[in-house]
Amino acid sequence: MDSTPRKKSPDASKAMEKFDIKIERSKPCVLEEIVDLLKKFLEYCLWCLTCGCYHRPSDSKSFNGNGYEMILLDSEKKAVQNLLHYMELEASGDPVLTEEHIRAMCILTYSDNEELQKSAALCFTEVSERMSAPLTIPIARPLVELLRSRDIQVQKAATLAVSNFCMIGPGQNKEVLVTCGVIPPLVQLLHSRNVEVQCNTCGCITSLATSDSNKQLIVNNHGIRPLINLMKSTDIRVQRNAAGAILNLTHQQSYRNDLVTKGAIPVLIDILHSSDIDVQYYVAASLSNLAVNDKHRTMMTAIGHYAVIKQLVKLMSTKKDRVKCQACFALRNIASDDENQIIIVQFGALPHLHNIIKSKASHKDTLGAAVACLRNLSIHRANEIPLISEKIIPDLRPILCDSSNSEAQRHAAGTLRNLAVGDHHRIIIDNDCIEAMTFVLMDMDTKLTVLAEITAALAILTDEDDVKYKILQLHNGKCFTKLVAMATLSSHTDVQYNSVGILGQLSLVPLPEPLKVENRKGILLYIDMFLKSPDPNFIHVALWTLVQLLKDQFFLQAFREHDIEQVITKIHQISSQPTTIDELAETALNMLRGEGSPTSSDD
Repeated sequence: MDSTPRKKSPDASKAMEKFDIKIERSKPCVLEEIVDLLKKFLEYCLWCLTCGCYHRPSDSKSFNGNGYEMILLDSEKKAVQNLLHYMELEASGDPVLTEEHIRAMCILTYSDNEELQKSAALCFTEVSERMSAPLTIPIARPLVELLRSRDIQVQKAATLAVSNFCMIGPGQNKEVLVTCGVIPPLVQLLHSRNVEVQCNTCGCITSLATSDSNKQLIVNNHGIRPLINLMKSTDIRVQRNAAGAILNLTHQQSYRNDLVTKGAIPVLIDILHSSDIDVQYYVAASLSNLAVNDKHRTMMTAIGHYAVIKQLVKLMSTKKDRVKCQACFALRNIASDDENQIIIVQFGALPHLHNIIKSKASHKDTLGAAVACLRNLSIHRANEIPLISEKIIPDLRPILCDSSNSEAQRHAAGTLRNLAVGDHHRIIIDNDCIEAMTFVLMDMDTKLTVLAEITAALAILTDEDDVKYKILQLHNGKCFTKLVAMATLSSHTDVQYNSVGILGQLSLVPLPEPLKVENRKGILLYIDMFLKSPDPNFIHVALWTLVQLLKDQFFLQAFREHDIEQVITKIHQISSQPTTIDELAETALNMLRGEGSPTSSDD
């Protein structure tokens, strides 16, 4: 049988869809500010109505505009009175907004007076912090309108209220806000020069960028470029929120090209050097998602002569587990290219990976990411000696046997599989990895994805005769029986194919008589099933295994009784069959018919 080629670890994007994004928000105490502002409005109204008999508010000049006295409409006066009463007496606990309250807030929102708009925005902020009931369209519409205000104070309060409704309230709040058109004005506010507005607005975008439809709206409204610019902010809160929003956008494959085209990669690599843990985390995760694309990887590594690799390797030694995890994932994806596999090892990744792998304190996800990275690094032949010199193989064995972490399990098996393709069978065997693999093989809790990797590794390692005898002896021969069962019954085609490959190798040595008798029916069944497969690879491995089995008089008689000759004849008669299959079919037919001694056939 041909040596199985080395395999890369599967794409990590699906495993990295959920991230703990911490959204920064300003948290002013607004209740007292609202009440004080509303009282001043009413005092000013009384002063106007009494022709000055009532004392003029000390700061009433702030209500003047362009030299004219501010005049409140009757509807605005009633709205101010309504909200003042609500804030002073009714706003404790879970706020309940009646139609009258909503109408009052609408009147202030659509007023031409910016002070009244500010009052409405502050009311929304106060309500948004404690309102557990779902947001409704009548409440959301005036809030969205306030986002279009030119007043910085209104923008601050309105963006904070939107952020609160998205993060604190029920999930449907986001849908209601989007239905009311919240995204276009938010994207416009990303261009604000006010840091508080930038911080709140980026937080809103991050919260909303969790669904595909919302991401599409953000992109369509040209939100990518201002978010990239805000990642360069000197205010760490703005930088965090902008990086979080970019991370959410990188989850969608279709927007990654847009992000790269608009200059995301240089900025991400630059702020990857930030000392802030959250920024490191968001950026490493974003780079990991972008690195799924080969062109994006080339752009990353071209910046600063592999600066991204150097920094990611450095981050693998940080004390924060979640940063280490994303750094490993990013390097794992960057290591999809041969050249990068060598560079990553040259920059000292192996000792960091080894520390994560052997540490009992490593989080489950981080361990899985580290072993996945190691797996991709083990693909390159130039990395074999450094990897073995690091003495990582003994520490892979307990990971291999731990069914509670199937991701780490299968990547550990994949790493050993890659090394087995090289010239290091003996090191793997001497470190009791065959025993560990057969243990996993026999474990009822082992997942199919892990079994696929285990059987792939064993299919290569059983080329060694001592491994063949070891597998036949371990677990009192039950490994052989398990392989026969998987070849016949497994729902995973790779597990089936690999199991037959192992059984074919095992048939090259004398099989114990009890195993032959016990597994006679199962062997007949899987050979028959594989020969009838539409996949030529399955037919090939079945014929190769059959030729080995027919050398044993026990199986020769069994297959004659099973009338397998008829099945093979049909294969032999197909003119379009590959030459190797045709030759194996002819050899098997000759053996079944007893026509001369069997001729050897290379696989």
